[in-house]
Amino acid sequence: MTSLDGTLGYQPGSLGIAALDEPHRTLLRQFAILPALDDERFQHAFGALCDTIGRDFREEEDMMEAIDFPGLAAHREQHARVLAGLHHSQAALLHGDYGPARRAAVLLPDWFELHISTMDAVLAMALAWHEARTAATPA
Repeated sequence: MTSLDGTLGYQPGSLGIAALDEPHRTLLRQFAILPALDDERFQHAFGALCDTIGRDFREEEDMMEAIDFPGLAAHREQHARVLAGLHHSQAALLHGDYGPARRAAVLLPDWFELHISTMDAVLAMALAWHEARTAATPA
């Protein structure tokens, strides 16, 4: 597996569920560009990242609800904690304090990689199992 910097870790697409893998790849691309941006472009890109993450988390939670995923509450809690941190960072950014958002931009890829390899991997297995069970059930 290869992480954002080419070392050991998450390899985009490795979960095998397009509905998870495509949004993950989009976020990985967004993470990769943030550190090098000047303040003005960073502010815009960080806002776009927050929007993307919020939308992707909602879509993922919708998938979990649709299959009655038993890990929904814990997964949703992780999403909520990250979103809360991002919203606080974004509020500081809007007031001219770039520190929290820049720190979040550095920390997010590692959190994301861990989240994908643990919580999202379990979700991917549950989605695949649900799809197989649904396909095997006579109409």
